[in-house]
Amino acid sequence: METENIKKYFLQNIKNILKPPAANLRYPFIVPGAGYMSELWGWDAYWVALALRKAFGVFDESELERAGISRETAIAHMRGSVLDFLDSQQADGYIPVMTASEGLFAGFFESEYKKGIPHNQHLPFLCRFALLASEFSGEYDWFDTDKLVAYTEYFEQKQYCKRSGLYFWQDDIMIGIDNNPTVFARPPASSADIFLNCFMYLEYDALYELLNKSGDGRAEHALEMREKLKEAVNSEMWDERDGIYYSQDINLHRTKCVVKGVELHSGLPPHWNSVPLKIRFWGCFLPMYAGICSPERAQRMCAHLTENDDILAAFGIRTLAKNEKAYSLVKSAGNPSNWLGAIWTIANYCVYKGLCRYEKAELAEKVRGATLDLLNNSLSKYGDFFESYNPDSGAPFMHAGFLSHNLPVIDMLEKES
Repeated sequence: METENIKKYFLQNIKNILKPPAANLRYPFIVPGAGYMSELWGWDAYWVALALRKAFGVFDESELERAGISRETAIAHMRGSVLDFLDSQQADGYIPVMTASEGLFAGFFESEYKKGIPHNQHLPFLCRFALLASEFSGEYDWFDTDKLVAYTEYFEQKQYCKRSGLYFWQDDIMIGIDNNPTVFARPPASSADIFLNCFMYLEYDALYELLNKSGDGRAEHALEMREKLKEAVNSEMWDERDGIYYSQDINLHRTKCVVKGVELHSGLPPHWNSVPLKIRFWGCFLPMYAGICSPERAQRMCAHLTENDDILAAFGIRTLAKNEKAYSLVKSAGNPSNWLGAIWTIANYCVYKGLCRYEKAELAEKVRGATLDLLNNSLSKYGDFFESYNPDSGAPFMHAGFLSHNLPVIDMLEKES
């Protein structure tokens, strides 16, 4: 498959999203792409960092240096993005989902926090980001582990449902998958999203690795929380009838009603902890990416990708199955970005890596081929990468020069053995 155009595009553009310190962003940082000159977004920066690390195995270091990216530059921006977020941490451990030196969102989440408005914390990628940067540099003493522990403790205190054992979103603001119907426009603190819980599992996994590396006794708590979450995802989110994982509604409410001393609904109260939100979107496959599900369940999930084209399309994974009520390929006029069926390369990448993990080689290669076709088509016809694409035609939707979610394709250039 053609990969040279993708490699060339990477080398020409990667340096443009690595930014020097600016105002409150005291360290070098990574932006998502064109139009994001002063904004640090957590999961966007993580995917760029992952792509950078992979790039040092794809390109000769001399090629990267000619493109303006030395190993030292890459390390500085990986570390700097993590340190800038740790700089923004509040006394109770809260870290905002993004931070900026200027523009619309500069100071916004910090201001909302001080007003007591409960927004979502940073998406669960910070521990993984710190681990990735540490593994790449070979050094593990450049950040404050107490801050990472406090960040995960904030999740446990503010966004964790003890009854179900699942994590939930406070609201539908900045949830990564902007208009995911299992969260978007739903009541606050009600959605235990499969996306959130799978990446929280990976956060605890990364935190355990970091703490265990230094002999920190708190590693055991991280390991315990990781295993508890794995159990909760498998017990609460798996649907045996449909053979797939679903997000869950955890907002259970028991009406209090007493008639002449008799309390109604008390004879057989609900014994379930959550109610499935039976909407198939790309996040339903993330237990394979995270390594949470059994091989048997992974096999059943693959049927959703092979029986028809309602999820796997010509150019990859529809972010929402086309037979869902909310499916729509309308171009967004702004925020939120449309995740209601459009192809986002990061969804292709995560599903692909999950398939590789469970040795579904033929299906993984189909997703890989569709992804390379998509981005080669984008470069040959439009000369750029875009935020998202039409799943059937490959036509771009919006935001030319959007790099962050597209760059992990570097890890897909060669077929996994």
